[in-house]
Amino acid sequence: MKRINFSKLRKGDIVLTTSTHPRSKAIRTFTKSDISHAMLYVANGSVMDSTGEGVHARNLQRQIYDDGCAIYAYRANTAIEPQTMDQIVDYVRSETGAPYATFDAMRSPLKPERKGSATQFCSRLIARAYANAGFPLTDNPDFTTPADLQRSDRLQSIPDIVLNVSEEDAADLEAGDSVQGMREVTNDLLERLRAISPEIRVLNDIYPFLLANPSLDAAVAEAHRASGFLDYWKVEVARHPYRYDLVEMVRFYQSMAQKDALLEYCRTTLEDNAANAFAHWQVNLDACSALLEMKPLETFRLNRDLYATLCFNHERRVKTAQVLVSVYGDRGRT
Repeated sequence: MKRINFSKLRKGDIVLTTSTHPRSKAIRTFTKSDISHAMLYVANGSVMDSTGEGVHARNLQRQIYDDGCAIYAYRANTAIEPQTMDQIVDYVRSETGAPYATFDAMRSPLKPERKGSATQFCSRLIARAYANAGFPLTDNPDFTTPADLQRSDRLQSIPDIVLNVSEEDAADLEAGDSVQGMREVTNDLLERLRAISPEIRVLNDIYPFLLANPSLDAAVAEAHRASGFLDYWKVEVARHPYRYDLVEMVRFYQSMAQKDALLEYCRTTLEDNAANAFAHWQVNLDACSALLEMKPLETFRLNRDLYATLCFNHERRVKTAQVLVSVYGDRGRT
């Protein structure tokens, strides 16, 4: 068993993998490659991709692969400005919830020269993100395959991307993936919203839709409540309370046998914060606050409160990590 060594990755890196699923074998056959799936690394061990569930985030630490599965990672072979990389990641995030483009994905090995639909599949999502930022990776982003990304002359391979995992560790890692739960409540929310109006394709469509249709605010707000989308942050806090409380963090650290692992988590948290990996929460908070001033709609208030909570919890997490590293960091490196 193995998993991806996300400590080697930076924002905007492209991860290419395969699986034992029959669909994966078909993709590999048609594209004459040993990979069938593409993901974009965003931060904190998290990637975004497009599958039958739609466009969502995934936790790389929880992704376990059979020994025979190919795994690669690629990075632009020329420097990309930070603001351009932010644009790439922002595009992928803006597509959260976008439906999967089954037929276009099947056609992509044939290299159609036309434009694709608004739906997504894994390699289209990434190719579009880079092209949208003025850094095209392939001739036609709308019909790019994972193999096309692998063969792009604008990317270079990242070494040492795989870590071996024991079966026991693999079982522990696969258990309790909170990101999977977030995918489920997001899809539940979007299903409820699309029943209200098919105009809502992705989460980002909610706000302009309400500005044009304020009479539907109550129904949209109820969809948010009923889906569990507004409260799902509580799962992470309940599962890892020490990340948000300094006293609990110190107690947890002192009780651990593998203290370096917790220190590494704290350092990664600080690095991601320095790289503005979670700045989108503040952006969303500012946007919801501005919308609420324009129109006092319940949905805007609910989302403003949600992002205020996420920002507050993130600040707590960063401060807790800072203190632990400052007090115990040197010991963890000896």
